[in-house]
Order: sequence, then structure tokens, then C-alpha cells
Amino acid sequence: MLFDTGVRLSELMGLVETQIHEDSIMIYGKGAKERVVPVSPFLSKAFLRYSMVRESYFRGILHDKEFFLSRTGKKLTAEAVAKMLKKTAKAVGVGEDIRVSPHTCRHTFAHLNLKNGIDLYTLSRLLGHESVSITQRYLDGITDDNVIRIARKSGVLENIR
Repeated sequence: MLFDTGVRLSELMGLVETQIHEDSIMIYGKGAKERVVPVSPFLSKAFLRYSMVRESYFRGILHDKEFFLSRTGKKLTAEAVAKMLKKTAKAVGVGEDIRVSPHTCRHTFAHLNLKNGIDLYTLSRLLGHESVSITQRYLDGITDDNVIRIARKSGVLENIR
């Protein structure tokens, strides 16, 4: 979910089931600001699978209302999420020299969306940034080759209908 939505760790940990809709999630971010982020078909399937397992595993022992829970049915901690990410990264062969953290997922989400051609304003809204100037920091990682590829895809004359 972190890679697919770009949500902050605190937003993920505080997520409740009523915030999740078929094609979007209502996020309550910093300063109690609301924003909507899309749910991809892949994430939608993952939510469905997790919900089924969650219902079965925690039947009768749910302690907290949050959607994502620890094995004991309690709210996830930031440390637990960071530990899961590091364990998963190691399992898929990510080198120990590569930083892996919940914020790295958010940063990767931003970079990949920019490389795929999303506009800065839309990305800023998805990330829940106060202003576009905060989002502009992510542009530093975009190479000239990426800029050229994106510009070709959105070229004016190529896309006149």
C-alpha cells in the first residue's frame, strides 16, 4: 500500500475500514486535512484478501478499529512496519546498502509517478502536500532522459485530436 498510494506511515497506521472504497481511499493527513487517493486493481485485490484473512484470524479478538493490525489484533506500530519492510526487502534481494523505510516508499511513489508523466500539481495533491513547492523537491531525481521521454508522450502536435 505504501508504494501504491504514497501515503504517510501515520496515515497507513490510522486507516480504518470505512475509509476504504472500491476505487479510492479517504486519507486524513497532517493537520486533519482530507484527501482522496486512488486504489489500483492490484491493491483492491490485496485489500480483499487481507480483509478475509483478518476477519478469520481475528474473529472475536479484535482490540482496535484500525484496518492494519499486529498479530495480536492491536494497532501496528511504526517500528513494526519498518521491520516488516526491511525483512521483505531482504527477502527479495534488496542490498543492505539501500535505505528501506516507509518514507522511502513514499519517495519512490513520487519519483515513479513523475517518471511516468504525472503532473506536479496532481502529485502534490496525492501526497497531501501543503504546496507544490514541497513536491518540487522530488524533481531533483528526474534525469534529462526522463524529461525527454515524458515530453514526447505529451507532445502537443502528437496528441491533437
